[in-house]
Amino acid sequence: MLVEPGTPTVTPRPTAAPEQAEVTPRRRRGRPNVLSRDQVIDAATAIANEDGLDRLSFRALGVRLGVAPMTVHRTIGGLDDLHAELVRRTVDEFTATFVWPDEWHAVVRVFATTFRDLMLTHPLVLESHSRRGALVSTESDAVVAKVVGALRSAGLPDAEAMYAFFVVYDFVVGHTGVQVGRGSAEAGRPERHALVGELLGEHSYDARFDLGLDVLIAGIESRIR
Repeated sequence: MLVEPGTPTVTPRPTAAPEQAEVTPRRRRGRPNVLSRDQVIDAATAIANEDGLDRLSFRALGVRLGVAPMTVHRTIGGLDDLHAELVRRTVDEFTATFVWPDEWHAVVRVFATTFRDLMLTHPLVLESHSRRGALVSTESDAVVAKVVGALRSAGLPDAEAMYAFFVVYDFVVGHTGVQVGRGSAEAGRPERHALVGELLGEHSYDARFDLGLDVLIAGIESRIR
């Protein structure tokens, strides 16, 4: 039943608790707000890193940017396109920081450590990888070519060089997934296990990663020999 504004019989809606209420941006009269793609992607990156990709919506973006959800939609298109765009930009920005050495051991180490830093700094990349497949960006092919090329130059056959790259890649993704998933949760801390606490005392994900990478590089070196 439609009720005219101001009718005394209208029952007011209950007010949500302050911590549960979602702020809806006020619409300005006149021309609609204009956003750039970069503004939307910046806001989407912040939401995805802080709250996860599941919380990324046009409404959440509208609240953060102070505009109507439809304004966001007109600027960026669909959510799938937005997911792909923010991952692409995030990965490209990190790959631009690679400083490649000449020696193959160092190439593998630079790739692994920088890739890990990327996923720890931007959990959205790890989450997107686990849910949506391989990371695709403008510069990702160049990174793969650099690492595989270094392994081929060191003496690995073409197929083994490619698979060795994937072994390192899978190790970094798996290790980072464990760290992000359990590293900050008290119940999931490795030192809670009796043997871990007995042998290590305080567990270090950095030391664990470094040792794993050393083992992988030694294994690759044994194949070259």
